[in-house]
Amino acid sequence: MDQDLKDLLRVSNAVGGDTRLVQGGGGNTSVKTDAGRLMYVKASGTGLAQMREGRGYRLVDVAQCTALVEDEELDAAPPDEREAAVLERLIDSCVDDLEGRPSVETSLHAMLDRCVVHTHPSVVNGLLCAREGTEALAGLFADLDPPYLYIEYAGAGYTLARRMHAELAEYRARQSRLPEVIFLENHGLFVSTSDADRALALTSEIAGAIEAAADRALDEAELSSFLPPDTACEDAVVAEVAAAMRRFYAGVFERPALVCFANDEAVADFLRIPQVRELCEASPLIPDQVVYCRDRPVWIELPGELERVQQRVAEALKGAAAGVDTPLCVLVDGVGLFCAAATPKLLDVVSATMRAILETLSVAAHFGGPRGMSADAIAFLRAWEVESFRRRLATGEGTQEDLAGKVALVTGAGSGLGRGISLCLARKGVHVVLADIDEESSGETARRIREEGSSGRPCPVRADVTSESAVNDLLQRVIRELGGVDILINCAGIAPAHPLVDFPLDDWRKAVELNLTGYFVVAREAARCMVRQGTGGNIINISSKSGLYPSKHNSAYNATKAAQVHLARGWALDLAEHGIRVNVVCPGNVFTESKIWNEEYIAAAAASKGIKPEEVIPYYIGLSALKQEITWDDIGEAVAFLASARAAKITGQTLVVDAGQVFVR
Repeated sequence: MDQDLKDLLRVSNAVGGDTRLVQGGGGNTSVKTDAGRLMYVKASGTGLAQMREGRGYRLVDVAQCTALVEDEELDAAPPDEREAAVLERLIDSCVDDLEGRPSVETSLHAMLDRCVVHTHPSVVNGLLCAREGTEALAGLFADLDPPYLYIEYAGAGYTLARRMHAELAEYRARQSRLPEVIFLENHGLFVSTSDADRALALTSEIAGAIEAAADRALDEAELSSFLPPDTACEDAVVAEVAAAMRRFYAGVFERPALVCFANDEAVADFLRIPQVRELCEASPLIPDQVVYCRDRPVWIELPGELERVQQRVAEALKGAAAGVDTPLCVLVDGVGLFCAAATPKLLDVVSATMRAILETLSVAAHFGGPRGMSADAIAFLRAWEVESFRRRLATGEGTQEDLAGKVALVTGAGSGLGRGISLCLARKGVHVVLADIDEESSGETARRIREEGSSGRPCPVRADVTSESAVNDLLQRVIRELGGVDILINCAGIAPAHPLVDFPLDDWRKAVELNLTGYFVVAREAARCMVRQGTGGNIINISSKSGLYPSKHNSAYNATKAAQVHLARGWALDLAEHGIRVNVVCPGNVFTESKIWNEEYIAAAAASKGIKPEEVIPYYIGLSALKQEITWDDIGEAVAFLASARAAKITGQTLVVDAGQVFVR
């Protein structure tokens, strides 16, 4: 890897790791190479932090990119034709065979110095989006050498490049050199230097100086106190708001919706501003707000009665709805920020972008108030193919599985069947909360899901399912990070094996506590969440063939597995009116994860039955047509079927997946 590419990746990763500088696929970087004839530039929509060798950038011909801006015929073309031609010519300028299209702002980079870093710092945008921002910038950076260049809002992409070309020509005529710092109104910061370290340092210095000025203004301002409700009250309110939002946005997205909640420092500081409601009504400030958040946040003041919260949220969202441009963010007075999206990847971007916007609004409030983009500018961004492309990249790839986008909570997900079921669901696009008492094991399951490249996101969580408070905390975390739960797989359990006459009471009690109390507590809390959401749901108890046909030396296991079947039947009756289906899967002997026999297990099984090891499989199977081992995937597919729309009319039932092990007895 040459030094110029190393500089690009180092600078990109450094600024991309700070969500106060860039959010999602925003911002871009470039480094010129080959004596300035070629340029490495970030690929459009790529996250700066994710750039690696061979990924996330393109190598382009600088002269071709500059010629774009100087083409008068192109400038005179109708906007749609012009934008298509610009994209085609940018792609034609590439001299490599990598994936992705060059950043739409590549031509801007081509006109500047060797290393260019373009960011969207929230505090810098606070002045660039403020009515008195230009005066503040003049006071802060009057001694900057060379002087900074300030460019009034000029759209994005090609129109911005044309304006930049003209402004740079005038600047050179005055200063006989290029600027190092360029402020783009309602957009962000460009830093252009010959040295990569200098570019990083200058970006940090500019943001730091403006943050210090904003802090001074904040110290002089009169702020109201932000006192969030007590934990129990806040948990209840968050759960109600999230439930209402998931139901509403599922209709907007036409697929399951995810919701996350935040009340960190940036959100709390914003909610302390006396004119907070008026600030929320400001026109969108920067392009990223339109691309990722779609619009300004919806402001909601909640009623005093908890039972009326969902109605108030639904009314506010309905009033703000505008089809594909329905706002994705909600600010609840005295509580915090809620964001919605169809995928976890986009949810992260929406949340990071809106939290940055709130910080931008907080700064702008102390410098004359915010100055949003014009209606024409916003309309252009919404119709622009480039921004639609960035949004698609931020959303991530989907899948056609009918379970895709749902949230599943799997207990005992760190090993055995819990792990196998989690892997299977994630492949189908289900976002899986991996609950296990062993956090390291659930983390390993998450690693394997990510390694497989599944579209479902894993979320490993340590949880003791026998503890009521721990389970409550678990559900609250799921609600705050994903909005709720659609599927519960009760799988955590133990199987202490002793002859009846030698069975320790402590082992009996542990099995009852984990295999029954654990199933009950988790099911109760998950069912409460599903009922609150009002969109149905699925609960699946993983029992065993031993719940139907007892096995030797397994008093506690036999009893609890049989009880799990009957619990599910009762829950199916309890929850039918809410559209929540409850079923049971009874696996047979699942020897291993793959199609390889576990010799140790076979030997133990043979000894328990008093037969030879080679007779174990015929003993369990008995039917030649079914002489095959049962794997994790077999159980995972059964679970997926019961949770899917294909099983919409099935509840209170037991599905035995044992290749005939019980049948032939």
